[in-house]
Amino acid sequence: MRFDVKFLLIVLGVIAGVDKMKAQIEDFTVGNTTRKMLVYAPSTIVPGRPLLISMHGYNQDINYQKNQTKWEDVAKEHNFVVVYPGGINNAWDLSGNRDIDFILAIIDEMVKRYGIDRERVYLSGFSMGGMMTYYAATKIADKIAAFAPVSGYLMGGPNTNSSRPIPIIHVHGTADDVVAYSGVSTCLNAWIARDSCPTTAVVTKPYPPDKPSSNCTKYYWGPGTDSVEIVLLSLSGVGHWHSIDPNGVNTSQEIWNFCKKFSLGFGVPKFKAASVWDFNPRQIVVSFTKPLKTLSNYEGFSVKVDGTEADIDTVVWIDSVHLAINLVHAITKTNEVTLSYSNGNVVSVYQKALVAFIDTAVDNLLYGSAPKLVELYVNENGDSLVAKFNKKMLLPNDVSSLTLKASFNGQKNISLLNCSFLNNDSSTLVFQLSDTVYADYRLTLSYTGSNILSADSGLFRNDTAYIVKNKAKGLPAHIISGVVEDNAMTISLEFSKPMAMIDAQIPQLTLKVNSKTVAIKEVFNVKNTVKLNLYSNLYYGDTVIITYTPGNILAADKGSLEAFTDIVVENPIPAPNYVQIPGKVEAENYTLQFGTATETTSDAGGGLNVGWTETGDWLVYAIENNTDDTEFQILFRLAAQSSGPKFDYYLDDVKIGAISVPSTGAWQKFTSVVKDITIPKGKHYFKIVTINGGFNINYFIIGKDLLGIKQKTFENISIYPNPASKEIVIKSSDFRYNRIEINDMAGRLVMAKTVLYAPELTLPVKLKQGEYFLRLLNGNASYAQKISIR
Repeated sequence: MRFDVKFLLIVLGVIAGVDKMKAQIEDFTVGNTTRKMLVYAPSTIVPGRPLLISMHGYNQDINYQKNQTKWEDVAKEHNFVVVYPGGINNAWDLSGNRDIDFILAIIDEMVKRYGIDRERVYLSGFSMGGMMTYYAATKIADKIAAFAPVSGYLMGGPNTNSSRPIPIIHVHGTADDVVAYSGVSTCLNAWIARDSCPTTAVVTKPYPPDKPSSNCTKYYWGPGTDSVEIVLLSLSGVGHWHSIDPNGVNTSQEIWNFCKKFSLGFGVPKFKAASVWDFNPRQIVVSFTKPLKTLSNYEGFSVKVDGTEADIDTVVWIDSVHLAINLVHAITKTNEVTLSYSNGNVVSVYQKALVAFIDTAVDNLLYGSAPKLVELYVNENGDSLVAKFNKKMLLPNDVSSLTLKASFNGQKNISLLNCSFLNNDSSTLVFQLSDTVYADYRLTLSYTGSNILSADSGLFRNDTAYIVKNKAKGLPAHIISGVVEDNAMTISLEFSKPMAMIDAQIPQLTLKVNSKTVAIKEVFNVKNTVKLNLYSNLYYGDTVIITYTPGNILAADKGSLEAFTDIVVENPIPAPNYVQIPGKVEAENYTLQFGTATETTSDAGGGLNVGWTETGDWLVYAIENNTDDTEFQILFRLAAQSSGPKFDYYLDDVKIGAISVPSTGAWQKFTSVVKDITIPKGKHYFKIVTINGGFNINYFIIGKDLLGIKQKTFENISIYPNPASKEIVIKSSDFRYNRIEINDMAGRLVMAKTVLYAPELTLPVKLKQGEYFLRLLNGNASYAQKISIR
């Protein structure tokens, strides 16, 4: 790719955004502002998995960041969620809270959608996104477990005012001419001091060690306070880009390998359990999740007995994870006891403060005390209620005093039938239910009686609203609608509830386009929508239907999916604007595209070229042959910095040729490649598919004798300004046109004018704002160019 000029052009703001998977970008409201983000969650995602947020550079966008980082590949392999946020005006707020609030809102939303682990949220960004990563470290270090800036640092100098030591992996090219590599050491040295890391790095060169041709050197400083680490991956000779090098460093994979080691919960002690036993009714034994530091006096605890503050005598160390709270007065079997902690001096051996808690129940395990529920849930099949207690229980001979209440489109009572122990565990009772329960139900348990007792004769307390966790499968899901997305390669199916389809279930769907079965590449779940990505694009007018043969596709709540047959998928792809051939087609005047971007070209004639091509990217053009000729030549105007790029070209999805792009030595040094081509009379789709990326295309010409005068004829056409408002200037020194036509993007003719040829002509226009095609014709050939009216 053109790494020597690529990001300089980005900073200058002249590269158009890449449009991969455009339809997956969604609006997201933060306060009173509508923001944009793209969310990727593997179809196998489960609650408790990490989240990585990846921020684009200045004047870039969501899709550009997605395309260069390729986080989906890493996330799919390791099963975590990725979010690409979009900056306002493609920039980030490095001084206020606007984008900090955006990041926090994303975290909250991903907790709601996927139950992500708040303690394993990682933040990364490229260029200005890297600067934002460092800025966030000074604002929300308590929300982000690890930070991964790429080719970016705070330009005003390092700010290490974070609330805690933080792990950092920084990736930077030594030839970066946008954010200079020379500033990296100043930045990292400040953080090395902040994190109390060793000042001498452990150096690995080359890195990874098993790739001898790698241009990367790894510098490691650590461990520091709280076992944090700082890593620099220095990429020799690399400029301002996110490196994905099969012979060296895959930046995204390295960031994941680093970040996954860290969690906000490192060394932080939390309350685990508390209980009172017969051996000492004056003592509460408290257990914790992390080993505690030994102190002569522990402060911050308070105890309530039946709602009244109790006097504490002493708090003493039992072992590394247990403390004993000794009370002045003994607890009795009928007492309700709660424990709180705040503003104390309890810390772990890692010097982390104990997390505060308020009025947490203490298990009263004195002989004859009332048994308490530890867990109460309906099983997955929805036919049993499971009640786990904090002590051994007796089997009740009558369960009529228990009623399960279900709320769903009204309320109904479900009777409990016979009772037994679960797996011979006398602390867990299992009740069979009179009706099947589904995940859609909200459940409570009512008990009004005196026949549920513990083995030591403790009486279970009456309550009309014990909360029941519903682990049952959901009610069946059904399809609502389907639509082809704007990118023409994704079909969105909307269902009655959130879905959990995986790639392995694709064969259970049958997708037909114009009555022919079409393969589905992969699936993604987004709330109630399942997105089906295809191997090839769809076109205007394609008839799309889909069928589900009953299998094992489930909703997120494990409800089965109801079968459906020949559901019509809406196809809103607009009608193309056909370019007449023989004629010249500018590369940027595509009907559909995937993965490419445009940039200003220095080739003869100026305008834009298409570039940033990668394997699998494609361009589609609508062409029409109204002549009786079918045998032509096609001239591709191409540039490549080195040898190796290739593309195939198709007519109506049938491969008709291939081009090995010659090396021209520079991205803006173009050459012409000519091939013979057969194009039947009528309308067709001409498609270019990248096999090996790394080339630019400015235009192609279809005609006769293209190595002669006609090439020069089309090269010397210039149409400006673009965008235009009231008039357009047309310069053409060789192509002697006599008619001008303008069509809107739906193909409707909105202006036509017969003219006398002149080398320079000013054309007044009175058109609504929008995109149009302007065509020059002379009866034998035509030239078309996309124009914008503003």
